[in-house]
Amino acid sequence: MATVEFFKQQAKNLLKDYNTKTFDEDEGIYVYAPRFFHDIDDIIMSFDIDEEEPFTLMKAQHVIARLAGFSKWTELIKATEPILEIGRLLLTNRESYQQRQGLFTNMVESLIVNDWKNYEELNLKNADDEIKLEVFRKVFLEQDLFRSNKTPIVTIDFTNDPNAQDMLSKIMKDKNLNSEKAILTSINQKNCIAILSTGWAGIALSLWGHDDPYAEREKIDNPKIGIKLSKDKARLLEIVMEKEKIALSIAVQYFMIFTLESLGYHI
Repeated sequence: MATVEFFKQQAKNLLKDYNTKTFDEDEGIYVYAPRFFHDIDDIIMSFDIDEEEPFTLMKAQHVIARLAGFSKWTELIKATEPILEIGRLLLTNRESYQQRQGLFTNMVESLIVNDWKNYEELNLKNADDEIKLEVFRKVFLEQDLFRSNKTPIVTIDFTNDPNAQDMLSKIMKDKNLNSEKAILTSINQKNCIAILSTGWAGIALSLWGHDDPYAEREKIDNPKIGIKLSKDKARLLEIVMEKEKIALSIAVQYFMIFTLESLGYHI
């Protein structure tokens, strides 16, 4: 985990790079010989830094805080360890992220910070800091589990799992959906956060039907279901599979269990 000392050193490094400034009389511009921040020209432009004015350590700290996703330095030094680690990753991955996106702009101070803040606001308002760190690593840094450029098609086999068939059948009936759509609607951001934040999806899954153990389990006509996963849904499955150390078919059931809870079933 990153510490405040890491960011203090980054501010010192930025100041060192800035102080390599020399004026190119032929071009009429300042040029730099950076050792640490090779995108220093972009930083100066994005932060509208006046090269005619002194650039102090305090100003460098403010820039580092902003590139790490904080509004100001005082917010950074009060942050929790997971949020500091997100800040470190935002700072150190800004160039590679922008290259992967194929988008170069000085309209925002940092593209990865801008995208992360938007994602966080839309999807992670009630998530704790550890969950935010886990999601950030999976969604913004790691490659997709399903690497094809085309929409991946995966097969979920519930042939030998009567509980899974029973769960899926109930979702299909209550939502009037076929098996594929019943699964796909369950794989959503809300359920993903519930899985990660509660930590009891596995227990709930093992106890499915315990309130009426002798009831006959509902079956579905074709227990082998092919589903087309969007990149977003593939990422959600990826997050849960990695965090919980489970197979794809079990991860799907984790999502289904929280859909059933939302439909009023006892889990």
